[in-house]
Amino acid sequence: MKKKLKLTTTKTTENMCNVACNGGDYLRASSNSSTGCRGGQPLQPVVVLLLLIGCCCLSMAAADPLKVVYAVNAGGEEHTDRNGITYEADPLKNVGIASDYGKHLLMIGRTHEHDEMLYRTERYHTTTFGYDFPTDGDGDYALIMKFCEVYFDAPGRKVFDVLLNRKHTVIRQLDIYEQVGRGSAHDEIVYFKINNGRLHYLGEVSDVRNGQLRLDFIKGALDNPKINAFALLKGDISQIPTSEASTRIGPEKPNQGQQERVVRTQRDEIDEDDEDLDDLDELEEEDMIEQHAPPPPPQQQHQHQNHHHQQQQPPQQPQQQQQQQRQEQSQSQTPDSKRAFSGPRQPNPYSMDDSSILLPVFIAIGAFIPLLFCLCKL
Repeated sequence: MKKKLKLTTTKTTENMCNVACNGGDYLRASSNSSTGCRGGQPLQPVVVLLLLIGCCCLSMAAADPLKVVYAVNAGGEEHTDRNGITYEADPLKNVGIASDYGKHLLMIGRTHEHDEMLYRTERYHTTTFGYDFPTDGDGDYALIMKFCEVYFDAPGRKVFDVLLNRKHTVIRQLDIYEQVGRGSAHDEIVYFKINNGRLHYLGEVSDVRNGQLRLDFIKGALDNPKINAFALLKGDISQIPTSEASTRIGPEKPNQGQQERVVRTQRDEIDEDDEDLDDLDELEEEDMIEQHAPPPPPQQQHQHQNHHHQQQQPPQQPQQQQQQQRQEQSQSQTPDSKRAFSGPRQPNPYSMDDSSILLPVFIAIGAFIPLLFCLCKL
């Protein structure tokens, strides 16, 4: 009995494979077996159709792999990275300036040694510049932009925007040094979709003209815009290779794409802290003066008590009274008193004693009188 059941199961499995693979051979496959899935009946045509539809869906899903549409090594030569993406040599010849200044760095952080050359070369311009590149019809896209600060050694020195298709500001106020420092790789990945010849990005829509997109690097008030390399990929965006240098912008993380980068240095934060400390010091000094001040005469104290009884208010907690006094004092301060200091207080140079300045004059006079006396005797 066990052998017969095993044989029947084997024949049924073979029949299902023949149906899924050959489709039209269903009748022949089912007629060769006297048993089916249930009660010795052959498989129903509806089940076969469902199997065929499932196979077609799986094949269509697997037929849309991730592919490289366009990739450029800005300011450099052709290079194939570790993920198999081939970046062609920079096609721009008379636009901007190609630079390999990054080659003097010993290493590039946050990337593999094989791909360091993508971050050592760049193209920059003293004004806005950009690239035109092709698309590949409708679908999901990812634009990978590679940056590396190889020159400046402080934040707030190079800041610029990146514009896609002349409308979508995909990166605002990019300060590479503020993001990763000097000599470190920084990738920005922008996700968007093209449908019926229109580009969709975070609720914004623009037309794709002649199957071409435009990527512009906008000149700002702080130095020149630049790009080290970029690549346009299409297909299953979940397969996009990422690293510690990658920052995603777009449908994957819409909040990140909408947040504007604020260029703020550590010096600003220190100045604000110093301003708060100065206000606290002044308040503490005033409190100390009030505590050590001599008590008023009895008559004045009596008048003060009467005046206090006339204008008596509901009692408050000591902490609330201190907070209220500090708020009133801070409001009554002049703008000069709220000026932030970036370091310790320096002594007033005009409060120095004038005798120290006249000391060299006295020494010169004392040395000249004996010399004059000797000359007169000669």
